[in-house]
Amino acid sequence: MLFRSEWVGFSWRNYTHEHMRRVRGLAGTIAGVEGADPRVVTLAATLHDVTKSYDGEILTGPDGKRVLDENGFWRNATLAPARSNSVTAIYDHLGLAGSVHHVSGGAVARVLLEGRGLPGGLIDGVEQAIVEHLVATPESSVAGKCLYDADTIDANVGMPAFYRNIQISLRGQDAQFAARGESFREWLHANLGTFLDSYLREKIPAWIDGKARDFVPKLMTSTGRGVASERLDRLSRAVAEMVSELDDLDRARRHGAIRVVETFMTRRSNPRLVDELDHVEATAESGATVALVGQIRREVAGHA
Repeated sequence: MLFRSEWVGFSWRNYTHEHMRRVRGLAGTIAGVEGADPRVVTLAATLHDVTKSYDGEILTGPDGKRVLDENGFWRNATLAPARSNSVTAIYDHLGLAGSVHHVSGGAVARVLLEGRGLPGGLIDGVEQAIVEHLVATPESSVAGKCLYDADTIDANVGMPAFYRNIQISLRGQDAQFAARGESFREWLHANLGTFLDSYLREKIPAWIDGKARDFVPKLMTSTGRGVASERLDRLSRAVAEMVSELDDLDRARRHGAIRVVETFMTRRSNPRLVDELDHVEATAESGATVALVGQIRREVAGHA
């Protein structure tokens, strides 16, 4: 592991690799409809976050405005890794500290792929798609649009994004309770129903509405917008089912969709989503638990 801390920036360590795999699968699904070069999409998706972990806080100047580089992109402070590898060596050699990961990632990807003797045109397409995955426009390449959509959807829309929301939200609760000298984990164990009532009835429906309003219209392909809408509908139905389970929480914790959410909320030490799904499936008895696991697995695999 390059970083020793459990969380690096806004994500836990295991998130980045799992996110990459999901984005690669979904980008391939979108590209198959939109006609993008599958080689470009696969390589760009694999490497799109290769330097993401180095992105620290966005830099601002004395006027409070973001500091821009020569290409008009904002600059970041750099999170220095505790260890080194071939990527860190390239990153340092190219002087990429302070650049955002779509720029630094594209530059690192070029060196990695050149070192493997890939054709120049293919490398150009991969670098362009990686640069575009964070700031795609109507003029972007088809591969860049597919990657932008897949990356945006995975982090913000659907079941994996819901899982990410749980991890980030509860980490925030950990910090708030710790500031008072209390343990959120202990409080949650004793007050799961109270927390879920507010989280599932109020916070998550508002979060879903916000994603539908703020993210879906900005997706670059009709395929991506269709995938996002389908995932939001599926998640809304799942959350509605969880809300209906709150009236009999004991049963829901054994057989319901809430069993899955409780697992996500209580197993939070640098988790891996695929491991958590395996754990739930191995201990589930039947019913809504198994059904929800199946839905999440479908999205993890990159399907709509």
